[in-house]
Amino acid sequence: MKKRILISAYAISPVKGSEYGAAWNTVMNLATQHELWVLYGMSDSYMGDTQTMHAFIEHTPLKSVHFVEVEPGWLAKCITLLDKIGWGWFFYFAYYLWQKSALKAAREICRTVEIDVIHQLGPIGFREPGFLWKLQKPLVWGPIGGMNKIDTRLLVNKPRFTKFKFALKNYINHLQLNYSGRIAHAFEQADVCIAATSAGQHTIWEKFGVESYYLSEQGIISAPILDESKFNRIDQCVQLVWCGNLIERKNLDMCLEILSGVGHNNWILHILGSGPLEQKLKEKAAALNLKDKITWHGHIQRSEAIGIMSASHLHIITSIAEDNPAVIFEALTCGVPTLTIDHCGMGDVICGKSGIKIKNDDYPVMIDKMRAALVSVLSNPSVLIDLAQTTIQCAREHDWNTRLATLNNMYNKAIGKYAERKAAPLIYSSLTS
Repeated sequence: MKKRILISAYAISPVKGSEYGAAWNTVMNLATQHELWVLYGMSDSYMGDTQTMHAFIEHTPLKSVHFVEVEPGWLAKCITLLDKIGWGWFFYFAYYLWQKSALKAAREICRTVEIDVIHQLGPIGFREPGFLWKLQKPLVWGPIGGMNKIDTRLLVNKPRFTKFKFALKNYINHLQLNYSGRIAHAFEQADVCIAATSAGQHTIWEKFGVESYYLSEQGIISAPILDESKFNRIDQCVQLVWCGNLIERKNLDMCLEILSGVGHNNWILHILGSGPLEQKLKEKAAALNLKDKITWHGHIQRSEAIGIMSASHLHIITSIAEDNPAVIFEALTCGVPTLTIDHCGMGDVICGKSGIKIKNDDYPVMIDKMRAALVSVLSNPSVLIDLAQTTIQCAREHDWNTRLATLNNMYNKAIGKYAERKAAPLIYSSLTS
């Protein structure tokens, strides 16, 4: 049944990836079945930067989607200046204020539109749940992420400041998950909660006693297609690909250390991305005698990146912390299996049919096990041909037809649960009268 849905997306863009793209794909697919009112505050680099969305709305109006820009107030704009100079932790103060403004905008919409269900969509972090529960409408919150505790064993060789940042994040997560009354209240008020990872599901139940559904924030955007011509010379050279920003959290160092001891020369690594650690990582690659085995592509257009991914045989991800990185789903779409640590969203999405997962362990043990997995496929590259076929099959489990059916089920559950909660006081009073 077609519904009128109010969505708080905050960051959304038709051209960017990550959470922008996740929100965009959710909205575009929901719009095929429902009428949407979408609150947003950013489509470009920082809060209030909405040039991309302005251009899209002007040139591509959509009948079933009403985009509503929520502009930050003067104080939120001032705080955003700190974010722009690199003090990213101040973002949450500005985002809190933006959510206040979003509530005002939502109330204006509800005065003229009979909204059926509200979806607090993004960003996915649990820290700022917003205030839309105050509208007294059926509410879906999620996918919710950011609750994972960072495994300190992955920080062994990191700089002290990096270790401090991740330790601080773990501590703040502990405080907010255990002592934030506002976050606990938001979980209580949501009629349906969606966890971005299975570990998140466990945390939501353990900390708040609330059952949640599992659904990643990302999905398969286009039909999965496997380029089988790339296997013609796989025995001569296995094409490996690593994709991400060159920052400590993405942990390219680990990938380089793994490759340094494989003892095979029938491979090349494509690195897609740029960032502040680029020069340092290039120097490390040279020190490990990997310089001639790596192609550094830098930051490139998404279409070019997809082309390189499609032509690759194995994707490697070594991140310290993620929820569900878009690159995992791009690899699935191209039929490219993934070698990953078995944690975060990667551990949920990747299975034995779509990749190779290495259990969390002490850092040297993980290096040895991931290296052994690479040696195995480099010794017998034909196994990647079979794995590519099953990867394509796994990709279909994350297509948007499946995700839409899941979301529609959640909306119906939220509406039903809200009706029960609303009726509960009446039932109680009738029994005691």
